[in-house]
Amino acid sequence: MPSTERVSLGEAAYQHLRAEIVSCRLAPGERLTERSLAESTGFGISPIRDALTRLDHDGLVRTLPRKGYQVTPLTLKSVDDLFTLWAIVGPEIARLGVRDASPERRQQAIDAFASLAELNRDRPSADQDFALRLVDQAAVAFAILAAATENDYLISIYQRLQNDMARVWALISEAEASMPDLAVDEDWAGVLTRRDGDAAAAHVEAYVRESHRRILRVLSRWPSVVSSEIVSLRD
Repeated sequence: MPSTERVSLGEAAYQHLRAEIVSCRLAPGERLTERSLAESTGFGISPIRDALTRLDHDGLVRTLPRKGYQVTPLTLKSVDDLFTLWAIVGPEIARLGVRDASPERRQQAIDAFASLAELNRDRPSADQDFALRLVDQAAVAFAILAAATENDYLISIYQRLQNDMARVWALISEAEASMPDLAVDEDWAGVLTRRDGDAAAAHVEAYVRESHRRILRVLSRWPSVVSSEIVSLRD
């Protein structure tokens, strides 16, 4: 049985590395080793190994036999596939989450979408950090809806999709520090209060469609897209 300290360090290493990957500070396609990560983060080899095993399971890294690890690459096809799937899953998460949320969870969702609406109203014309704050708050709101479905498969799929959606937006914000209108305003409180799942699904469908279109348009202009993998503009 692992000690409490071992579990705590493994969790801390996992959270740290996940944040580095999702924010693209560890870029798609970047090679990693346990030793180099231990040296750069201050965690020991054992917690780093535990974290990488979990990140491999999450789909954020992949194991390279006898070579270490690699942050899972992104390609134009994988991004296209990601949003094609999100267009199917996202509206259903919204529909079922709004319909089935308990009163407590419904209030949590109302508060989360109210915060998102406030951010959306106050958006500057171009600000990379602000765009990423919008992404983070949208993830919080949708995580509440996913949990409200109480469907373990949907929750698991959402978590997997959200990891890569956050990576894509982090890359996009380097070139275009803006996002499509989230279709989030005070009406979301009414949608949640009325438990109008169809209206929620329609909002999400429109947002995903516009996001998909914009992201592919931006990425198709990147020099790295002529190769098999999309890399950061900082590289």
